[in-house]
Amino acid sequence: MRFQLKSVFNRHIIVDLLMISGGSFLWVAALMGLIVPNQLLSLGFTGVSIIINHFIPVLPISVLVYACNVPCLLWAWKELNKRFLALTVYAVTLQSVLMELMKDMPSYTGDVMLAAIFAGAIGGIGSGLVIRRGGSGGGTDILGIIIKKRWGFSVGTVSLIFNVAVVAVGALLFGLEIAMYTVIFIAACSLLTDKTIAGLGKKYTAMIITNQPEKMKNAIFDRLHRGVTILKGKSAVSGDQKDVLYCAINQYELAQLKDMIYAIDPYVFMTISETSEIYGHFRSRKGEALSANELASSFVMAAQEPIAAKVERETPTINIVNKEYEVIDEKEIDDGKDSWHPSRSLRNRS
Repeated sequence: MRFQLKSVFNRHIIVDLLMISGGSFLWVAALMGLIVPNQLLSLGFTGVSIIINHFIPVLPISVLVYACNVPCLLWAWKELNKRFLALTVYAVTLQSVLMELMKDMPSYTGDVMLAAIFAGAIGGIGSGLVIRRGGSGGGTDILGIIIKKRWGFSVGTVSLIFNVAVVAVGALLFGLEIAMYTVIFIAACSLLTDKTIAGLGKKYTAMIITNQPEKMKNAIFDRLHRGVTILKGKSAVSGDQKDVLYCAINQYELAQLKDMIYAIDPYVFMTISETSEIYGHFRSRKGEALSANELASSFVMAAQEPIAAKVERETPTINIVNKEYEVIDEKEIDDGKDSWHPSRSLRNRS
């Protein structure tokens, strides 16, 4: 029994529950402190519950929200991942309880525009935290996932149709002005939800075409401590072979990268794209870039796991060069083998 409890209530699930609890608190605070007092509508089933509560005040919003979610949760029991569903049930239940406990909390009833914007910001952060930890606030999220699985419609399309219907009914019942303020709230909420899910730190990928790839590569290693992938390219105009450097950086390193590469090669061609997510050995905070030793170690560790795919002889070898290590022998691919293993050529210079 002790082993089972330990396997269920581990450190990761405790962190998930704490983050979902915090996100649920922020969502309910925005709802009960800004949305309801200013007679605005909300997203999904919460918006439906507010409309019903307006005509039947004896039914609390918290009860209506939970009642609307129960059929979807029961429907999703055989359709969705059990961990996701369990965290969603926890979030929906907690939010309904918090709505009842926080119904008399201090509220703001001044400028409706400010209320809509700040409610969207606070609620969006809360909703993003819940989704980021593997759950959801129920409602159209669950409905959209089930419909996508059964009939192929995207979750965004389902949510958009449902929310447009709620806003349209709100415009007919409460007037066009309330509906327009609600649209502002939904826009702010969606923006902050996406930002919270993706993380506030921006990441970029750079593709650099240069005639001095070695100097450029060494500068990125030594100054930014970032990994570089070298791709082989060919100019469509001249037919000359070109080296294309590909690397990922964070927002604090972008200006430094620009200054550095133009100082090395004034005729460089570079494209920079904002990247939503990066998987692998990457640290996004300022001052947390991989050191040169960690960079080499991470590549060596990754290379020790065989790749389950056939590697052709033409596959280019990317040399990792820094102050501690050098490549002595570049022959790393054996003939007739379907998996790649690291050679013994990467040796410590000392």
